[in-house]
Amino acid sequence: MSYAKPVALCLILLLAAPLFIASCSTSSSTDGGPRDTTAPTITGQFPASGASDVTRTGPFWLAFSESMKKSMFPTNVTMGPGSVDFDASWRGDTLVVTPNALLAGGTSYTITVLGACEDAHGNALGSDHAITFTTTVAEDVTSPTIVSTDPENGATGVVGSQVIEITFSEPMNQGNTQGAVSAFPEPADHWTEWDGLTLKLNHLAFPQDSLITITISTGATDLTGNHLAAPYVFSFRTQTDHTRPTLVSASPANGATGISTSLLALTLNFSEPMDQVSFHIPAENVDARINQTVVSEPTWNADYSSLTVPITKSLLSGCTYWVEFLNATDGAGNPINPNPTNYQFTTAGTVTFYPIKSDDTWNFVRNGSDEVTRFIHDYNQGTGTFNEVFVDGSGHTQEITHFKKTSTEIQHLGRDEYQGGVYQSTMTWDAPLTYMMFPPQSHLGETWNFSTAATIDDSTTMSLSGHTAIEASTVDLVSETLNGTFKGCCIHHLYANYIRYVHGISVDSGTMHQITWLSPGVGPVQIININSGGGGSGTDTLRVVDWSL
Repeated sequence: MSYAKPVALCLILLLAAPLFIASCSTSSSTDGGPRDTTAPTITGQFPASGASDVTRTGPFWLAFSESMKKSMFPTNVTMGPGSVDFDASWRGDTLVVTPNALLAGGTSYTITVLGACEDAHGNALGSDHAITFTTTVAEDVTSPTIVSTDPENGATGVVGSQVIEITFSEPMNQGNTQGAVSAFPEPADHWTEWDGLTLKLNHLAFPQDSLITITISTGATDLTGNHLAAPYVFSFRTQTDHTRPTLVSASPANGATGISTSLLALTLNFSEPMDQVSFHIPAENVDARINQTVVSEPTWNADYSSLTVPITKSLLSGCTYWVEFLNATDGAGNPINPNPTNYQFTTAGTVTFYPIKSDDTWNFVRNGSDEVTRFIHDYNQGTGTFNEVFVDGSGHTQEITHFKKTSTEIQHLGRDEYQGGVYQSTMTWDAPLTYMMFPPQSHLGETWNFSTAATIDDSTTMSLSGHTAIEASTVDLVSETLNGTFKGCCIHHLYANYIRYVHGISVDSGTMHQITWLSPGVGPVQIININSGGGGSGTDTLRVVDWSL
């Protein structure tokens, strides 16, 4: 078995950064005591600044006087000259810096921790801390060894999903070492991560009451290229457990309503330790909006029975956030009961299917490749007028559509045409057309006809007729891009026939059909434009990938 991290499919791997929720800046701590305002310090380090004949492989370390805001690392740590690639890991309050390649011999290096780094209470280090040292010229001819494993050789009653840890005596060539590890029997799914000198093997649960054998072959090498002197083999036996796990509690509670849009985190508590790798969430079983509000990696407690999910962006008003834990298993491989297990909560406030506020922004991909941004501009609450602007990935304006929102409808007032970002002309309808009755979820199945004309310039006019409509029922839209589903979308249609005249003579005509999927809270998440005539035809599909409301 060659261990390599697969494409992230599970909830834990969908979201990709260490969890850290900064404490609020208040005059007291969360327990009512005085707030910590003391700047952190560095209390120890290896090597000493100015040291010579220093190892070319590391690891190097810096000990802090208190817990640091780990989300700021390793971004605020540099190693040079140049840009040395390294891993950063933690041992308590000690930062361990491990180069990913052998350092040059007899060379001066500097590790710098920037003064912007903060402790857990937001106090900055204040000034940069640099360690300058010179590496040894001596060749490394010592073979690496395995210092420890978890589970230990001969262990029994091991949870089938327990992460296997192999700690080496020195920094290893990660690719060679991962490829040298095999397991029998081989788990159905697996991936690796490094924590300093420790290789962690994450996997789906091994079979119950089975002897598991892990082998590290001599293909494992250190950074110099020295091989493990001999294969290393250890075995352990998994436990027997036939009890299916359940979701026993959550915060917010399952089905809760009126939840603050400023929620900082949610916690899911299971009846027993769970197999984190089994939390595969297909797109059909997870709310697509989670990808925008949860951008930090959820974390498990020590025995994997409690999952904490940080909410790092404001939730949307009046929305039901949901997930279905399908085929999640406990550490012994027993599926969750029921399977799937549903979890949801609803935020306070009123939901909107068509957010309108200046600078609201939606990012799309067009036909799977080109980037397109839609944003609301110049919204006037007094008159209700606003512009919908589309720009391409180069920042060139593609079109500007003019709207007006009343208490009952959104009116389409006209549009500005652009070509390559250069303004061409403006079409303003003689009579505003009813684009959508507001709110759309209250007008399912309704249709509104329109017929109007526009003067484009001294010689050119246009006639426009057609209708707008909202489909009779809402639908669920699966987003492969966001690996999630937008539930309960309203589908809005705009059908238009147009004729363009120059000096009263018809010069071209065509039809246009625009289909827009409106998601609760988010607004437009997919737009399809179907055009024919007017010198061209084709289908244009926009799918949302991000938004800022």
